[in-house]
Amino acid sequence: MCIACLIVLCLANCSELAPEVTERPPVEVHKPTSDALNVNTILREPDRYLTLAMDHYRSGEADSAREIVNIIRDHPDELEVLSSNGRFLIALLSAHFTLDIGRDVSQLVHNLQPNTQTQRLDALELWSRFLQQTDRDEASIIALMAAKELASSTDPNRQLRLNRLLWDLLVGIPYQHLTDLQNRVDNPNLRGWLEIASLFNNSLSFASWRVAFDDWARRRPQHESAVWLQNRFQHGDQLPKRIAILLPQSGSDAYAQAARGIRDGWMLAYMVDKQRVDQRSLPEFEFYDTVGKDPEQLILDAFAGGADHVVGPLSKDAVDSVRAVRALPGSILMLNAPNSFDNSRPDSVRYLAWAIEDEALKMAQSLSKRDQVRCVVVYGNEPWMIRARAEFELNIASPTRVIAVNRISEFEQLTEDIGATIGIEESEQRREEIESLVQFPLEFQPRMNKEINSIVAFINSSQLEAVLESLRFHADRPLDIYVTDSAVRGKLTDLANGVQFTTDTWRIYDSELANTVSEYFDSNPNMASFYALGIDAYRFSNFWSEVKVSKNIAGNGSRYRLESTGNFRRLPFWGVVQDQKLIPLHDVQQQQTRNPYL
Repeated sequence: MCIACLIVLCLANCSELAPEVTERPPVEVHKPTSDALNVNTILREPDRYLTLAMDHYRSGEADSAREIVNIIRDHPDELEVLSSNGRFLIALLSAHFTLDIGRDVSQLVHNLQPNTQTQRLDALELWSRFLQQTDRDEASIIALMAAKELASSTDPNRQLRLNRLLWDLLVGIPYQHLTDLQNRVDNPNLRGWLEIASLFNNSLSFASWRVAFDDWARRRPQHESAVWLQNRFQHGDQLPKRIAILLPQSGSDAYAQAARGIRDGWMLAYMVDKQRVDQRSLPEFEFYDTVGKDPEQLILDAFAGGADHVVGPLSKDAVDSVRAVRALPGSILMLNAPNSFDNSRPDSVRYLAWAIEDEALKMAQSLSKRDQVRCVVVYGNEPWMIRARAEFELNIASPTRVIAVNRISEFEQLTEDIGATIGIEESEQRREEIESLVQFPLEFQPRMNKEINSIVAFINSSQLEAVLESLRFHADRPLDIYVTDSAVRGKLTDLANGVQFTTDTWRIYDSELANTVSEYFDSNPNMASFYALGIDAYRFSNFWSEVKVSKNIAGNGSRYRLESTGNFRRLPFWGVVQDQKLIPLHDVQQQQTRNPYL
C-alpha cells in the first residue's frame, strides 16, 4: 500500500520525459604495457612463451600476451617450427584478441582444432565467449557447463576459474530469464546455478542477497556453488553504510522532473528491500537538493557529514565539474555522463546514464551479424533521432548494407517520404523515361527497390503507425522493421505485429517492480524509465564492490557493462511486438547451436 501511495503522489508532478541522451565513450585502445620482453629470448623458446602468453591473458594482462604473439607472428620462420600446441595457442589467442575489440570471430572459432583435453577446455571457454558476443547466452551457459564436466576429470584445478566465468555470465542475465531457463534444463547441477544466480539478480542490496543466499545454502548445502559463493562474497563490510543522494529537489525544469522519477524509483527499491530484510542492515541515506548549490562543495559537505557514498549529481554540467575533483573521500555514482571520458579515473567514480546511442549501437552490431540485411534508414528531426542515426551508420558493418537514408522533415509528407526512401520515386521516373521514348502510355505498377528487405527507423511512438501505414501503401513485399524502444511506447495496432525493437529488461520481462510501476505509468511510459534508473542506482550503490570492470551486470531496469572509463554501458535486448504486446525476442539459434568441440 505504501508503494502505491508513493507512486500516486509522484504522478501529480510527472510530465513526459525520457532519460537524457549522453555521449558514447570512446573505443578503448590497448597499448603495450611492458618493454621487458626480449625478442631473441621469445624466439628461442616460442612454445614456452605462448603458454606464458595464455597465462598472462587469463590473469588480465592482455597487452603482454598480445606482445608475445605479435613478436612470434612477425617472424614467419618461427611459425613453421612451432609445435602443434604452439600453433593452437596462437589461433586461440588471436580469436580472443578479436573478441576483445568486438570484431566477428566466427571463422577463427570454427577453424580451431583442439586435439588434447586441455585444448578442448580452452576451446570450450572460447566457444562460450563467442556465443555471449552473439547474444546466445543460453548456449553459452551450456558450453561452460560442458567445460566444467570435462575439467572435473582432466583438470580439477580449473574448476575455480570456470565457476567464476559461469557466475560472471549468469549475473548479466535478467533473473526472469534465468527462472525460465530453470524450467527447461534437465541437469540438476545447472539448475542449482540458475536458481542461485536468479536470487542474486533479484536482490536489490547486499543485505537482501545474504538473506536469500543463506536460506538457499541451507536447503542446498551440497551444491558446488554454496562453498564457492561463501568465499566469493566476503566484502559486505566494504559496501556503503551511509549514502547521500544529490538531486534537484525544487524547480520545474526537465532535470527537476527527471529527478522526481529517479528519487521515487530509489524509494520504491528501498521499501521493497525493507520488506525483505531488517531495516538496520540496510545503508542509511539522505537526499540533498542541488538547486542553486555548487556541486563540488555539496559533495564535500555530504562526505564531511558522514556519507561514504554519493549518488548524483544529475546535470551534465555538474558531472563535468565534479569529474575534475580528484581527491574524493568516498565513492560516487553520477547520474549522467561527462562530455568526455577519462581512462585514468579512479575506480571510486562511476557514471550511470541511459543513452539512445546504446540502442543504436546494439541495432548496428546485431544487424551486422545477420545475413543479407539490405536496409533503408528513416529518422526524424529530434536531436536524439539524429544522434541515433549517426551512431547506427558509424557502426554498421559488412555484409549488412544501407541502401538509402531519409530524414522525415515534414510529418504531413511522411507517406511521400517513405515512398521515396524505398525507391518508388525512382521506379516512377523510369516509367516516365520509357514512356517518353516509346511515346505511348504504359500499364505500370510502381515497384520498390528490389534490394531492400528491411527498414531501420529512429522515430517516436506517434510516428510509428504512420510509417507502418505508409509502408503498407507502398511496399510490394513484407519488410523487417527495426526500431528503438521510443517507437513502441504508445498504444500498438495490429500493423505493428512483428516489429522488432531494442529495449530494456523491464519493458519485456515481468517483475514485481516493473508491474507496480507500469500499473501507474501506462499513460506515460517515458517516466517509468526514470524509475528504472533510480532502482538501478540503488542496486549498484548497494553492490558497489561486486561490480567489476568489463563484466556484465543485470539491473532491474536494464543490463549493463562497466567500462574502464567508469561508464555503465547499457546493453539493450531485442523485443518483438506480438498481438499488441511487447515480448522478448529469443534468437532461434539458441536451440540450434551445435557445439563444434564436443
